Amino acid sequence: MSRHALDSEHYISSKTFLLEQEYIFRSLWIFAGFASQVRECNRFFTRKIAGVPVVVQRTDTGIRAFLNQCPHRLSPIQTECAGRRPLVCPYHAWSFDAEGRLRGIPNSDIYNISTAEREEIGLRKLHLTQVGNLLFINLANDPLPIGQQFSENFLESLSIASSHLDERLIYSCHRVFYNWKLNMENVKDYNHVPFVHPKTFLPLMQSSTSIVTSDVKVDSPIKKMLCENDRPMLSELSYTGKSPIKPQKNWFGGLCRRYGEEDFYYNWFIYPNVNFCSVRGEYFLLQQYIPIAPGETDYHLWVMTAERNDHRTDLTALLHALIKGERAVIAEDTEVLERMQAGLGNHSLPFTHGDYEVPLVNQHLWYRHHVLGREV
Repeated sequence: MSRHALDSEHYISSKTFLLEQEYIFRSLWIFAGFASQVRECNRFFTRKIAGVPVVVQRTDTGIRAFLNQCPHRLSPIQTECAGRRPLVCPYHAWSFDAEGRLRGIPNSDIYNISTAEREEIGLRKLHLTQVGNLLFINLANDPLPIGQQFSENFLESLSIASSHLDERLIYSCHRVFYNWKLNMENVKDYNHVPFVHPKTFLPLMQSSTSIVTSDVKVDSPIKKMLCENDRPMLSELSYTGKSPIKPQKNWFGGLCRRYGEEDFYYNWFIYPNVNFCSVRGEYFLLQQYIPIAPGETDYHLWVMTAERNDHRTDLTALLHALIKGERAVIAEDTEVLERMQAGLGNHSLPFTHGDYEVPLVNQHLWYRHHVLGREV
């Protein structure tokens, strides 16, 4: 059965790309960063989400998100990826208060802007919510409640797990040449591990035949789903998973406040574009796939240990080693996915999904109805 699957055109089409920007990345809650990145007043980081420049900054009133454009001449307020400085535009030094309202204009007499007009000028505030240590932004004017996108149990699990993250992290971003959806489908596809990662990821696992168990319902065969015209809810697209891994005592394990007590590889699949995971609860990584074009994606990667017992402990060298190892696994996936992308076209046959791929089928079914606006 293949009528549930997306056609290959939706991995290469500019029209589909624009629909995604509108109905996914400018409508859903999108991971933006970590609360630990903005621990102190005036700490900030900048991102681009669906092509929209965003600044997340801790102000006197808390963590806030703004469109990173001055209302004067649309210059960025913050020009670095991260740092610490007040909300002052570097172009003409217009300044803004903790809620983004205009506070001061140097040489204000030359502008001839009335007091009433000044009260209407300010940064555009964006909707932001915090789940544990994770920050999510929604670009919509009237966003859906986050509880509609993620289940209560999933949010609680995210909050508990992310509360174990250390504030020290290492980050990288690189461009890959395939559609972002291929990556989100790949991380939910446990059966590729023995064949794509036989020397890197597979040796970590207890078994090559049953790599992941999750809280998503996978006992409903695809044919039954389609016959009943089953349409998944948005909240079903995000779920937790864990798989047993070989016991191993790491030298740094006792230096951190570990998440859990078992030898598991943990996953939190955060729709639309995040894989948040942990190895034994001792260290964590978060992968995010930001679409740049139909066949181009920015691959963002953050790695951190569980919270250090003593923040004077220096684990910098460990972080470099961990991200190097993760990049080796990512390179193996990238080779496969870039080959797939290069071969997609109108000549391509539909995808063929089996029952273990129900999570992928759910993504396709939801996407067809809510992004493409078509009935299955």
